[in-house]
Amino acid sequence: MTEIRPVVAFEDVSLLSESHGKGELRDMSLVLMPGDMALVQVEPGNEHLPLADAAEGLLTPDHGVVRFQGSAWEALKPDDQLAARGRIGRVFLGSGWVSNLTVLENVTLSQRHHTVRPEAEIEEEAQSLARQFGLSEVPQGRPALGLRRDLKRAEWVRAFLGVPVMLILEDPLQGVAVEHEPALMRSLIAARARGAAVLWIADERPEWTDRSLKPPRAFRMAGAQLVPV
Repeated sequence: MTEIRPVVAFEDVSLLSESHGKGELRDMSLVLMPGDMALVQVEPGNEHLPLADAAEGLLTPDHGVVRFQGSAWEALKPDDQLAARGRIGRVFLGSGWVSNLTVLENVTLSQRHHTVRPEAEIEEEAQSLARQFGLSEVPQGRPALGLRRDLKRAEWVRAFLGVPVMLILEDPLQGVAVEHEPALMRSLIAARARGAAVLWIADERPEWTDRSLKPPRAFRMAGAQLVPV
């Protein structure tokens, strides 16, 4: 019988601000199994936590370890780290756009780099997701020229493209009209049903517009401590 491993596990993790220039985490432990979802409410003014970057292996803890699919990030070779990040979809607190690429090129970049899928197939899926999220298409221009409300939904497309095993969503509803929220919830339901773990980080607890979404495990940040709600 195959053992089901956590998708991501924080084991007594501390990240101190002087080592990476962001907020702090202290003594944090959190395990997300396939299909799990954790909602982390951050304090207004302290949104720039290292939580998402640590989950993606972009920061090395000062204490403790972060494991992705059973392996400590720092134990993976650089190529294996890149391949692992290719299985993670993310909506960034900022935007995370590469400025000299079009939005469509940004959206499809990970799939083009980390898979052998035909480019036409990747773009077809991206455009299908765009329509699901209420866009006529993925914006064709550079990110600097796009409308904020469209760019955020284009980030949704980028995050859900392919078959991510983990979704990291940092304030994904920021600037998005309420009418589009149910589409995001439906995509979350489908992603969790196929085994993706979800880490949702925001400064306000969202009102779930689709009650069929299995309630997440809820936490809040109290200073540098993660506290169950």
